[in-house]
Amino acid sequence: MSTPLAHARQERPLYATYGLIVATFLGTMGLPHVVVRFYTSPHGVAARRTTVVVLGLIGAFYLLPPVYGAFGRLYAPELALTGQADAAVLVLPHLVIGGVGGNLLGALLAGGAFAAFLSTASGLTLAVAGVLTQDVLPTRGVRHFRLATLLAVAVPLAASALVGGLPVADAVGLAFAVSASSFCPLLVLGIWWRGLTPPGAVAGMVAGGGSALLAVTATMAGLPGGGPLHALLAWPALWSVPLGFLTMILVSLATPARIPAGTAAILARFHLPEALYAGQRGGPAHPAAPRRAQA
Repeated sequence: MSTPLAHARQERPLYATYGLIVATFLGTMGLPHVVVRFYTSPHGVAARRTTVVVLGLIGAFYLLPPVYGAFGRLYAPELALTGQADAAVLVLPHLVIGGVGGNLLGALLAGGAFAAFLSTASGLTLAVAGVLTQDVLPTRGVRHFRLATLLAVAVPLAASALVGGLPVADAVGLAFAVSASSFCPLLVLGIWWRGLTPPGAVAGMVAGGGSALLAVTATMAGLPGGGPLHALLAWPALWSVPLGFLTMILVSLATPARIPAGTAAILARFHLPEALYAGQRGGPAHPAAPRRAQA
């Protein structure tokens, strides 16, 4: 299953690179375990602070792969020739430091990688289970939350059994492409454009996310085997994300009567400073607002 993606990457490296960049950059904002952090913020100021901190951490994280790539090219250039460049993360500590220190640092990196896998999986499981409990299952009790947790684990487990030969890097890129094509247009337009309507949001998510999901399914099934069409399906974010945006805009423009009442006020609350909005509403948004206003 990994050969078609590797072959297409060799045929069209520039398209594959930009497709992966768009998928990972725009898909990050739509990941459930990232979005759910905003629901745990007590007020708007904390939500904005969380956003800045998370963006900083993600930006710092995205600086590490180029650094590792540079160190790998410097200390272990043979890995690129043998097709084992992904082993640089574990090999570099021994090559750079060596001895007991290198072994300890390598063990720390391996433990951190497994911790990251488990934390991401648990965050996604809780986020999906919460959605199932709130919107799908008949009640919202602890019993149904446990059932939703089992469902949130069972479906990905069954899918992983069907596509177990797909490399992790390729699987992550495909998942981010679906997230970027569905939630990214919804979040951007829902926060910044007051003309978005519910039919437009639904149509855009179905068109963008659905087309990306079909492309991912075809890629996992190995269809087609090669050529330009395979490259388009293997890295769909370059066309599925614009499709999602365009569909949301066109359908929303065609249904202006469906704009929810109070949209302008909600967007003002999103963008105005918390203390200013509280003054317009005639009361503080949270206990810290009066102190900031007096200052």
